[in-house]
Amino acid sequence: MNRSFGIELEIAGISMQHALAALQAVGVAVRQESYNHTTRTHWKLVSDSSVRDGFEVVSPVLHGEDGIAEAMTVAEALSDAGATVNRSCGFHVHFDASDLSVADVKTILRRYAGHEAEIDAIMPPSRRGGANTFCNTLARISFPYMMQAESIAEMAGIMGSRYYKVNLEAFRRHGTIEFRQHSGTVNARKIANWVRFLGQFIDVCKAMNTEPVASAPVIDHPALRGVQARLAEMFTAQGVVSLASICDAFGWLPHTARAAITRLRRTGMQIEPIRGQAAYRLTGGMMQEAAPAQESLWDGISESVVRFYRNRAAVLATL
Repeated sequence: MNRSFGIELEIAGISMQHALAALQAVGVAVRQESYNHTTRTHWKLVSDSSVRDGFEVVSPVLHGEDGIAEAMTVAEALSDAGATVNRSCGFHVHFDASDLSVADVKTILRRYAGHEAEIDAIMPPSRRGGANTFCNTLARISFPYMMQAESIAEMAGIMGSRYYKVNLEAFRRHGTIEFRQHSGTVNARKIANWVRFLGQFIDVCKAMNTEPVASAPVIDHPALRGVQARLAEMFTAQGVVSLASICDAFGWLPHTARAAITRLRRTGMQIEPIRGQAAYRLTGGMMQEAAPAQESLWDGISESVVRFYRNRAAVLATL
């Protein structure tokens, strides 16, 4: 995981002064502050009215695996000091969104919503569906309007609240996307795996919008040889090909070129004439192409993270 992120741990069971001493003892730069939304270069302990008998531990900007290691150090120190969590506690993760396009963010929302039931299965019952008003289900969002939005700020406006499992309000204030679903924890392994999962999930969503669409596998098709393969390659590379350019490339007369296109279409290439022009457009590849595999929540997620959550799902299925 190679993304910049920040975390918020809502905890109980110990005082701020005790937490401050515990973190300083393991070399963590930390300060106790009044409630604020300012990003610091150090960890901060702040009050949080939503946390019953507790407070919030907020990180500076962390990066990649080094950041995960630092978050684990903090969690272990708090746990050793006696920190606990209750049902009012959450664990929130912000990811830098500066490299994400509107299309990327739409894909993140669409995929998270589409796999929400599966993600719910790795959460305790208090964080599933619409059970928690601080991390509401994405099913309540108007996705037809959301998919028409032209900016992330507009998308945040459509959501109208930060209290969703995925929060876009954070983008307007911090330039981040916040994930709010995870239950409160001071378990270092849970923190590390959730951050890794989310970072890899974002990378997969971004790749869906940036990876070039593979060309139809026409050159490798066994039915194509010689001039047919060369003509197919011409269409694959250019998309739109004029009759004149085909005649020039192969030394054909127009009727010969048309006959060659007809033979190519019989192999399964979808080539249509352009009305009013002596040209043709490739609209699809070979009919023999395999259907795309069904999308999985775990596409692009590392094996260790997948294994961790499969075990978690098995444990939580009994609750």
